[in-house]
Amino acid sequence: MKELPANQRSHRIEWLVWSALVTTVLAIAVAFTWTRTRDNDLRRPLDVIGTVPNFTLTNQFVQTLSLSNLLGQVWVADVIFTRCPVSCERMTQRMLALQKDLPARWPVQFVSITADPLRDPPEVLKRYAERHGVEQKRWHFLTGLKHDVYALSVGGLKFAVLDNDNKTTPDDLFVHSTKFVLVDKRGKIRGYFEGTEEEERKQLLLAIKKLAREK
Repeated sequence: MKELPANQRSHRIEWLVWSALVTTVLAIAVAFTWTRTRDNDLRRPLDVIGTVPNFTLTNQFVQTLSLSNLLGQVWVADVIFTRCPVSCERMTQRMLALQKDLPARWPVQFVSITADPLRDPPEVLKRYAERHGVEQKRWHFLTGLKHDVYALSVGGLKFAVLDNDNKTTPDDLFVHSTKFVLVDKRGKIRGYFEGTEEEERKQLLLAIKKLAREK
């Protein structure tokens, strides 16, 4: 192969250097723009969508949990059931990622309500939490009488939850929402986010940080 003349090699090296420099500058500009957009999103107010009614359910430690226990805390809730092999697993993993992203000292709690209280008593929920390696001091897995469970999940948090008559796989036992609901320190609903999508989880994380700063 014929070697390029010295001046051509020099121009080629110079072109590569400038290309790398332009690429770096563009990457910095994109990162800066994303950061500014994210900061603007954090400054944008989150509307109040509704109010969580009072409730009394039981967590995985057989402890009573009511709305009053969560006042003063930002919390994220979802609906799962322990025999659900697909969507609930994705939601739990997304929630776990949120928990790991937020320092333990922050006023943030996590709540997972079972759609199947008859088969998900506290001891089953505790084993589920242990299997997923969650920090259980900040994450309540709730069960109770079906009427009370559905009063919170459907009536209060506005999740869609119902028994499925066309059961073909364990994932089909219940038709339930895959959303996360975000609740502020006063028990006000401030947003819904898709629980199986990573990009939605990132947006939820920003919203949590915003509400955690509210007085």
